[in-house]
Amino acid sequence: MRRNAQLDGLRGIAVLMVIVWHYLVCQLVNCPVSLRIALGLTWSGVDLFFVLSGFLIGGILLDHRDSPSYFRVFYLRRVCRVFPLYFLLLGLFAGLMVTPLFAEPSFLWLFHNPLPLWSYGSFTQNIAMGLRGDFGPHWLGITWSLAVEEQFYLLVPFLIYYLPRRYLSGVLVAAILAAPLFRHVSPGFHVFVGTLWRADSLLAGVLLAVLVRWPSFVSAIRDSFLLVLFAVFLLGAVVLSLRPNAFGTLDHLWLAGLYSTAVLIAHYGSGTFAGRLLGSPVLVWFGQLSYGIYMFHQAVSGLLHGALRHRAPTIVSWSDAVISLCALGLTLLLAALSYRYLESPILRYGHRYHYSDRDS
Repeated sequence: MRRNAQLDGLRGIAVLMVIVWHYLVCQLVNCPVSLRIALGLTWSGVDLFFVLSGFLIGGILLDHRDSPSYFRVFYLRRVCRVFPLYFLLLGLFAGLMVTPLFAEPSFLWLFHNPLPLWSYGSFTQNIAMGLRGDFGPHWLGITWSLAVEEQFYLLVPFLIYYLPRRYLSGVLVAAILAAPLFRHVSPGFHVFVGTLWRADSLLAGVLLAVLVRWPSFVSAIRDSFLLVLFAVFLLGAVVLSLRPNAFGTLDHLWLAGLYSTAVLIAHYGSGTFAGRLLGSPVLVWFGQLSYGIYMFHQAVSGLLHGALRHRAPTIVSWSDAVISLCALGLTLLLAALSYRYLESPILRYGHRYHYSDRDS
């Protein structure tokens, strides 16, 4: 699949949702009810990330299913994409564990009560979080979603490679519908961070990747239909903002439908107003830096608020808001530097390995 600016823009929206949730909704003391309702679904930016990831990764696997280097190249490129920045942040955390800063009360929000380091190193921290019932220290709390994706990478390549194409869509639909069933029969904190319980968003993306390669689907899809469908899902999302958990165990499934429709609009709508909006340089820029922004934003926020206010990130005054804005600026700077000097060179190395001689 050629690089799609609209999908980059959609990824930019996803990371902006995460930033708004963590830097505004979660930090603002006595947040006005109207603002909390208006921004109430920004917590679901990760759901959008999951649908996008499923769509793009599923597409890559489907397109190269017959390649003799299918598994080797896929996993090598995933390692080049995920590991360098992830283990840099994990290494910094481990290094700080032996310093006085780790026990400083001002930084308890960042470092208190960590999970075993081996769980982070093996991408099983989401399982440990589910068993313990919390995210652990905020420096690494956001990495539960990376653990879900890494576990997704262990299953889906084999599913696509070995399952006959005529059965793939049916199996994906069944697995998507199984996720809310898991949430119903096994409730608890693990529902939010567990791969089985969150699989509907990721697998919805994979199902989309299958559908856009099906000529009958492509010929039947219309921009107007997608916009109407998006409006219907968006109406349900408004209900979820007004009444959290309004759909019970179907909440994430509804959001998967909303974000799947958004992905289709981005995929097909380059010439539409929505496509031009998603392809705007600002959103594309945020999308390209999204991994670094996601990985750095909580650590930077906790360090600045801890150093200057001696507490967890909290906005009770204008000066606190300025600190959060400074944290955002520093996060963007670090993400830009990481993308240019760490991520991009290693990505280029990974892309030296091809699925076939025709790949570039």
